[in-house]
Amino acid sequence: MSCVIRGIVIVILVATGSTAFAQQWGGHQRREHEPKLYDANGKFVGVVVDAPMGDGSDGGVLMDVNGAAVMVGFALEKGADGSQSASRLIWSGVSPSYSGANCTGIPRIPYVLGPLRPAAIERKGAKATLLVAKDEPSRMMLVRSTVYPSGCSNYVEDASFSVWAIGDSLNLTDRYPEPLRIGN
Repeated sequence: MSCVIRGIVIVILVATGSTAFAQQWGGHQRREHEPKLYDANGKFVGVVVDAPMGDGSDGGVLMDVNGAAVMVGFALEKGADGSQSASRLIWSGVSPSYSGANCTGIPRIPYVLGPLRPAAIERKGAKATLLVAKDEPSRMMLVRSTVYPSGCSNYVEDASFSVWAIGDSLNLTDRYPEPLRIGN
């Protein structure tokens, strides 16, 4: 009988210890140590998500743009000589394609990464604008040029691709100025 009582006591102690350990390292504790993205003014942007956001993206944050959940990418800032910052970040992710040559005309979102609303980041100099797809399926549309990390590239021939039309946009530079930084 004493073996049974000892066994019950051990089980109770282990269960109590496990509960205390789980409470100590529970979700609340983890959220306090999640990396967070801040803008140049120290304004909280969102919790950092390690997910692919296209060429030139090192991570991203989830945002709500007028009811649409989108992933917005960022990357380490690069100097003119190709060097990379160790901590300064800029908005970067999927780039748009355009209806005109030389990255002019109507922007389109060329592809999507993940299950959220398709989005792209249009950079014009220091200004970064988030382009969010309309809440409708992609369609075959004329695309004459697209932006790659190396710059704008024209297609040799006019081509139609399955792309998304733009439904909304957000001036990221005004809302969350660069350089961005990660902190806790």
